[in-house]
Amino acid sequence: MAQRWSINLSGKRIHLSVEGGCGGTSFGLHCAVNEIHSGGRVLWASPEMPNATRFSQLFSSLNIVESSRFHAMNLIGAMDRCVDAIVEAERSLPRVGLVVLDDWCNPTGRIDKESLHAMTELAKRIKPETTLLLISKSGTDVTSSEEAYRPRSKSEFEQHGFEICGLYAGQKNVLHLDFNGEVQDVRIEESGFFF
Repeated sequence: MAQRWSINLSGKRIHLSVEGGCGGTSFGLHCAVNEIHSGGRVLWASPEMPNATRFSQLFSSLNIVESSRFHAMNLIGAMDRCVDAIVEAERSLPRVGLVVLDDWCNPTGRIDKESLHAMTELAKRIKPETTLLLISKSGTDVTSSEEAYRPRSKSEFEQHGFEICGLYAGQKNVLHLDFNGEVQDVRIEESGFFF
């Protein structure tokens, strides 16, 4: 029987680089469900809400009270103001354990300096025990290197204490999840990620 993917993310700053269409939003929602199951609260910020069908599939294991610990915020306008709103919410709500920003930057090319600066500021301003998960599309490899995925702004994120992780396609509906160089084969099922 397949085992649900789980890892202790407490207090980490993570930049997840996702190959297009590989399930980055589903991964963020999977982590949100894990956090809520453990008694925590989740702040989710994105320009758009996740697909309603996918959202309900992933959240089906939570009851209505548990589901109320998921707080969605619309990520529009100046990024520094968005960061202020996230920090204010994280400080005012009890037991926020995970902050997720999905599709928070331009989907291609270099991540603009304002967005990058806003994320490093967010990482400094939220509580040290709160996990920050940034989900963005991988870059395009123009150098023909052997890297399986190409995280954008990798050195800048590493300088600010972020762990760089990746999610990319394998063969036969298997995805590769690279967490700090440890690559695991996972499958996306209705209720989340499984080994």
